[in-house]
Amino acid sequence: MPRSRPTVMFLLSIGLLACTGSASAQLPVEDWMPRPDARAPAGISEDAFLSQGGIEVSYTFRVMSYEDLLFETDEIPPILVLSGTPQWPAFDMVPLSMSRQRHEFEARVGLLDWLGASVRVPFVSNSAELATENLVGSPSASGLGDIEFHLLYALHQAWPYRAHLSIGAAVPTGSVEEIGQLPNAPFADQLLPYPLQPGDGTLVLLPGAAFVAENEAGTVGIRGHARIPIGENDRGWTRGGGFEGSLWMAYRFTDWVSGSVRIHFRKTGSIEGFDPDVDHLSSPMAHPELQGGTRIELPIGINIRFAEGPLRRNLIRAEFLLPVHQNLDGPQLKAKYGAAFSWSVGII
Repeated sequence: MPRSRPTVMFLLSIGLLACTGSASAQLPVEDWMPRPDARAPAGISEDAFLSQGGIEVSYTFRVMSYEDLLFETDEIPPILVLSGTPQWPAFDMVPLSMSRQRHEFEARVGLLDWLGASVRVPFVSNSAELATENLVGSPSASGLGDIEFHLLYALHQAWPYRAHLSIGAAVPTGSVEEIGQLPNAPFADQLLPYPLQPGDGTLVLLPGAAFVAENEAGTVGIRGHARIPIGENDRGWTRGGGFEGSLWMAYRFTDWVSGSVRIHFRKTGSIEGFDPDVDHLSSPMAHPELQGGTRIELPIGINIRFAEGPLRRNLIRAEFLLPVHQNLDGPQLKAKYGAAFSWSVGII
């Protein structure tokens, strides 16, 4: 994809944002319509407030698929991972593919007009295909992930602009001790590499902020949040912190359907420390210093809001994610595609 496209999307988004001032004269100031584009795309959380006393429950499914190997921005053949280069040593196993899936159950509540809260319970399933020179294995791990708690504080809620801060924390409920059979020792269980573990094993702070502008045609929003791990887990390591940011633009086709496009930036640090039971030369997935990198993705989505009928108060959101740039501290697997699906139900 040409590099100019993200730039064009950014300029289009800024253009729509600039138009909100002129469009605001066409609608009353108090008119925060319950529209499909009033909510962010499916891949974004902590995007909006509920009214005081409001309750919403939701289910979100996220999947990411990885194939092929990158070192920085260059694609490399698997044989180089096994033979070694001046940039990295020879490893026993090379990753061929990986899949990450998350099932998230969330409850949100409007405590006050300017304060909201949520809790999110994830169930994680990670799997990979690893190969030696002679054998191929498919280790996997699944289970409860790290439960998240969030508070949202409104900075501005007067139409056509909304802005809020969020502060959250992920508590270490997910396992970092999952074992399985790896192809370098197929007849004995081993502790699985870091990317396959369902949890972080540490408390993680999740501060963030969001800004949304709306006019008759649609919505523009920007949201960013950081991941700040605190301390190290019982296995002696800390998953890398990082930052994620999204800029999105949504167009309202009808009162119940909107489409969106966004740019998603993600920067992840490498692991600090190491697990003494994980051989860092067994695979790049087991090497703590080869887990970081930068990824830029272009998700395209749709929101469907049911304003009446038996599905009233239901909101369905879906996104398909296309990677457009990856610079990895590899050798690491390259993201091929991703998707997110969310179903929310307003109870009150």
